[in-house]
Amino acid sequence: MISKYSLLYVLLIIITSSFKTNRDCEYVGSNIEYITSQTKKALAETELNKTKYQIYKAINAIEKTRTKLNDCGCSYASKNLFDGLDNLILATKTSSVSGAKVLINRALKNTYLSLESLKEHHTHQSKYQADVLTLNVKNAKKDEFVSKETRERELRQAIDTSLQTFEKALEDVIVTVNCEEARNFIIEIRNKCDLALLNDKLSEGKKYYNLRTKVIATNALKKLDDCK
Repeated sequence: MISKYSLLYVLLIIITSSFKTNRDCEYVGSNIEYITSQTKKALAETELNKTKYQIYKAINAIEKTRTKLNDCGCSYASKNLFDGLDNLILATKTSSVSGAKVLINRALKNTYLSLESLKEHHTHQSKYQADVLTLNVKNAKKDEFVSKETRERELRQAIDTSLQTFEKALEDVIVTVNCEEARNFIIEIRNKCDLALLNDKLSEGKKYYNLRTKVIATNALKKLDDCK
């Protein structure tokens, strides 16, 4: 049964391979969540080499997020995340786990602050863009913007519709598959989405697809919180 739903997952990616949309700040948020998870793993390790291994994974993810941060344009999120990067780099130079963890904790706080900044930026940007449309955009540019927004909205709706089958499939997995096996399967899907969203060459449609798939998988995992 697991292979059946794995095939469904692959097919849905192929179906949406040509979709294009622009959700730069949401993609950054997803990347920062992944960076946070890797930083937490580094914090949980008890051996220095394993700690540094997880740190390097977080550092690599931050580096892969640079372009998306520029596209998003949230300077506060960028500053906090790169402050975290500085702390992580310093942590790789320590000679003890305890010393590394002091810096890792600082980096973790930086990633949390980066996420908070991103949420505030999204609200501010929405208001700013509305003001610009009302006060400063010429009619031709406004029509072009509205047309683009309409296309992107329709595109997102098409992706969301295509994922309804996938969401129902995950619900079926939760009900019919062994609890631990179902959890591992869904975690694997979410991890694949995290890795995909770190790829700068991914088309906008695939980015949105992976972002939405990650949300669906995360919600499915919440239903397995009491899994034993």
